[in-house]
Amino acid sequence: MAEVTAIKKKRRVVQPAKPASLMEQVHDALRTQILTCAIRPGQELNEAEIAERFNISKTPAREALAALRQEGLVRSFPRRGYQVTPITFADMDELFDVRTILEAGAAELACTRLTGEQIDRLNSLADATYNQGEQLSLATFIRSNREFHVAIAEATGNGRLVQLLTHQIDALERFFYLGAQLRDVNNETSVSHHQIVETLARRDQAAAREIMIRHNEQTRQGLFQALATGRGYDLINL
Repeated sequence: MAEVTAIKKKRRVVQPAKPASLMEQVHDALRTQILTCAIRPGQELNEAEIAERFNISKTPAREALAALRQEGLVRSFPRRGYQVTPITFADMDELFDVRTILEAGAAELACTRLTGEQIDRLNSLADATYNQGEQLSLATFIRSNREFHVAIAEATGNGRLVQLLTHQIDALERFFYLGAQLRDVNNETSVSHHQIVETLARRDQAAAREIMIRHNEQTRQGLFQALATGRGYDLINL
């Protein structure tokens, strides 16, 4: 009887997943549309329009727009409403400068702390591919890319570094969506990511720092060329 009681005490009560609130549903839908440029950079938004589009009251619409503003995806103007934050080459350069500094340091620190299990996960994430023009496939690829870079930062054990880098990656997500739609980056990304993992696994801090700097610069230049010469050029504010 005592054993049965002990087993019952050990059982975990699995709580059902809490359904997303109206605000969260609207936020997620708008965020996806902004990141994929279905809602174009510079486009005006307002609470009444969002409420009508999703058939909701103005309160969750206002809350969703406020959350997007916190993420830097929209900006607000008094008595005017909201505007999807424009995309500029200058902004992209600044974001990549900060990201490169953070990731170079993260790689240098992580390569002495990565476990075998973490290395295996990085190799798995490096295998991610997508089909151009297929939205679900592209979204999965972008998510895997994000997880790859965040996982390296997490291996440092420095929570503040993870937080800072995650913010930079999120801020660049629209650029990644555009770049991957304009050109096929499957092979380039997979090869580069596997090279990063191999370098980290060798525990060579100087080499880890160098390869991460090179990877970020390769990504920056590829995005710049794709956006400057492709059909995404009209989405950029010069």
